[in-house]
Amino acid sequence: MPVFGPPLPSDIAPLVWPQVLALARRDPQHEAVVAPNGRFNYDHMTREVFRYQRGLSALGLRPGDRLAAMVGNDWPYLALYWAALASGLVFVPLNPKLARPEVATLLQHAEPALVVADDRLVAQIPESLGFPIRSLSQWQRLVSQASPAFCDPHPVTPDDVAVIFYTSGTTGQPKGVMLTHRNLAVQYYQAAHYLLGLRPNDRVLSCYPLHATAQHVFLEPPLIAGATSVIEPFSPKSILSRLQEEAVTIFFAVPTIYQILLEDARFSAAELPTLRILAYGGTMMARETIQRLKDRFPHSLLKNLYGQTENSPSVTSLDDPDALTKPGSVGKPVPGMTIAIVDDADREVDPGVVGEIVTRGPNLMKGYYKDEASTEAALRHGWYHTGDLGYCDSDGYLYVIDRKKDMITRGGQNIYPLEVETVLSQHPAVQECAVIGVPHPILGEEVAAVIVRQRGALVTEAVLRDFLSQHLASYKVPVHYYFVDALPHNASGRVLKRELRTLARRGAL
Repeated sequence: MPVFGPPLPSDIAPLVWPQVLALARRDPQHEAVVAPNGRFNYDHMTREVFRYQRGLSALGLRPGDRLAAMVGNDWPYLALYWAALASGLVFVPLNPKLARPEVATLLQHAEPALVVADDRLVAQIPESLGFPIRSLSQWQRLVSQASPAFCDPHPVTPDDVAVIFYTSGTTGQPKGVMLTHRNLAVQYYQAAHYLLGLRPNDRVLSCYPLHATAQHVFLEPPLIAGATSVIEPFSPKSILSRLQEEAVTIFFAVPTIYQILLEDARFSAAELPTLRILAYGGTMMARETIQRLKDRFPHSLLKNLYGQTENSPSVTSLDDPDALTKPGSVGKPVPGMTIAIVDDADREVDPGVVGEIVTRGPNLMKGYYKDEASTEAALRHGWYHTGDLGYCDSDGYLYVIDRKKDMITRGGQNIYPLEVETVLSQHPAVQECAVIGVPHPILGEEVAAVIVRQRGALVTEAVLRDFLSQHLASYKVPVHYYFVDALPHNASGRVLKRELRTLARRGAL
């Protein structure tokens, strides 16, 4: 049976930028944004966005055009985002870490009317593509001459496309996910009022890559709730400084970042009395890490979030104290969302039975840009097919077992890598791990583990094999073990197993 989230109110404002403008009129001096580039109250923030709007207009951009941005974690990213929405443009954020050929592929697909890039990244954009390019310094010189006077938002409808996010490609070629103004409005409401319960005195730290949809929970929603967004590029030292100096109340990171921070003596010793929510998502967090966070921050609530770019991104959330009482669960649907588990024929399965997780609700994307075939396949029968395998328990809690395409078939036996990773990550010498299938001439696939050791740990293959054999059936225990310095991740924190499988086939692990 489907599992339904709580109902949404019927009076959610359908557009987000007018909500920010209303807050700026009501409380103009309240601090809105803290970034490496400066501090902005609500009045200053909106006036700078007005400059950006005029800059975009001066360069000839018109409603419906696409504005691509390849900039890092700083104020200009947010200002470009707001200015695009206010101008009726479609914002296209690009990962600043992309290689030149990857940038070319995405820009050729997006066909932007303008690309704005950090000065150091301009060389990553082939001029031969023919798209207008402005370095960030060029762009800032232009808008510094523009008037900060009020600029009317361009009329848009809730169903107009607001943003195109290119998926990070865990399974292949990235796709352009089209999210509408309505998608954003609902997602912001869910984040501000349900997921985070935002208050004007909240200060929310964003140190993840801003081109990912986590921004729709932690970066922009505080600014429709009268709170403060704190922007910072990731480094353990800078995060600790921001948490302390800015009296941060809400912090989000992928589990790997929490593991890194917990190993930092400064983080372990720091006083952080204002921190009320520690949120995580993107991948599984080991029970040991959860317990360490609970012990370290007994006054803070843990919140596990699950979703996809195609869902704007929120699907479910797991609240404290369920992080420990429902180990492995990602919780229940957020307001307005519905989930179900289906088999390969799209028939619903019973509680406890593993199948593909499908979703529907107002968060769901409009489709993939210029890709009707993929849109129809992903949204068949009115449900978004996530490609994740999971099950719901009798209480309606969702458990994600693995990516459907990551499942290993060994001699006819199905093995879910996440199950093996969950056990393996409990060994004290394992900082991070990934389990993949590698080709086998008779069995089809064999199980392999790729492991990042904890600093200073000298654990061996034999020790880990013995540990796993105490907890798993013999056919699930990896045969091959590869020890590496780091695992490849996408922008959402998920391990890129496709890359690991390629390296394993080449003998390069």
